[in-house]
Amino acid sequence: MSTALLILTWNEVDAVRVIFPKIKKEWVDEILVVDGGSTDGTIEETKKNGFRIIKQEIKGHGGAIISGIKNTISDNIIIFGPDGNHEPEEIPRLIQKIEEGYDQVVVSRFTKQSVIREPNYGFVKFGNKFFTFFANILFKGNLSDTMTDSRIITRNAFNELDFDALFSDSTLTMSIRGMKKKQRMTEIIGDQGRRIGGERKMKPFKTGIVLIKRILKEL
Repeated sequence: MSTALLILTWNEVDAVRVIFPKIKKEWVDEILVVDGGSTDGTIEETKKNGFRIIKQEIKGHGGAIISGIKNTISDNIIIFGPDGNHEPEEIPRLIQKIEEGYDQVVVSRFTKQSVIREPNYGFVKFGNKFFTFFANILFKGNLSDTMTDSRIITRNAFNELDFDALFSDSTLTMSIRGMKKKQRMTEIIGDQGRRIGGERKMKPFKTGIVLIKRILKEL
């Protein structure tokens, strides 16, 4: 089966200089960078690495995912953030795991073997675990990280989700609707790497409100 790698960027030039050279083109059949309007040189750095890049058509993190999936044709889609929080070496591991017949495979940052390298991550970790706990209880799942950006999903499974989460609830929605559709879902061990340059886009309080609304909607 073919695989497309979606890389979501927005003013991450320092990180892409480090991360992009580590991504091997032979790992996947397509690489598409979806950019949310960078002005710091991210677009130019992407082109230097020979990656195809498009301007994000729909606002928000989930909007970037939709834009990327619409502009690729592969059977499987990997969603990857190049800010340093995830390692490129996760990409071939995701592909290997989904070939076992899963619909979604996520990279969990919260297994017993995972390492958190991001400083001042305690509050964010608590929030992730809080929403993951309730997602598992309410929708009968068993993931340890429902909100991770780094994951692979088959195109058929994504189409089944009727995906409409445009903002910071995007990956939580993919997890919850996968549970509701009884998709075959599993996870592989990952770490929370240290961000490379740039600024964290996630605003904890605002994000928390969006996630609560999403869980209530899915109920």
